[in-house]
Amino acid sequence: KIVKDKAAALTHLATQAKEFAESEAGNGRLKVERELLATALDDAQGIVGAMIGQLMSSDPNAEGGDLANVYKVGLNTTRLLTVLGDLVCAWLLLRQAEVALDKLGGDVSASDQAFYEGKVAAAQWFAHTVLPKVSAERAIAESTDLAVMELDEAAF
Repeated sequence: KIVKDKAAALTHLATQAKEFAESEAGNGRLKVERELLATALDDAQGIVGAMIGQLMSSDPNAEGGDLANVYKVGLNTTRLLTVLGDLVCAWLLLRQAEVALDKLGGDVSASDQAFYEGKVAAAQWFAHTVLPKVSAERAIAESTDLAVMELDEAAF
């Protein structure tokens, strides 16, 4: 679908996430988390780039093309979907944290204060715990080979 729509939807989403990551969201309290989001976004785009390269290298009519390379795309699809899901979740959680920090800057009830503090803590935890894994997923996607696809069927 990414190739079919020439990455229009993905580019739109990435642009919004990038704008948030580059903003001053969170009055300085979300600076590290915005940096983690920016890195994860870059790595997610790297995975997409690797997969497009793998797809292009599967054209048997192109110089050096090998149809078997299309399997590399298949081997990375779940990885890409997981990474994009984590990226979107982090971005939305951080947007919620920005709203929560704005609310905490005003007069709020004790129960609302706990709720907003929870929003900030959840976003920070997710950014620090989940987003760094995206870099590892990129490294795996970029080094995908066909070893598993070359096994004899009897191996399974």
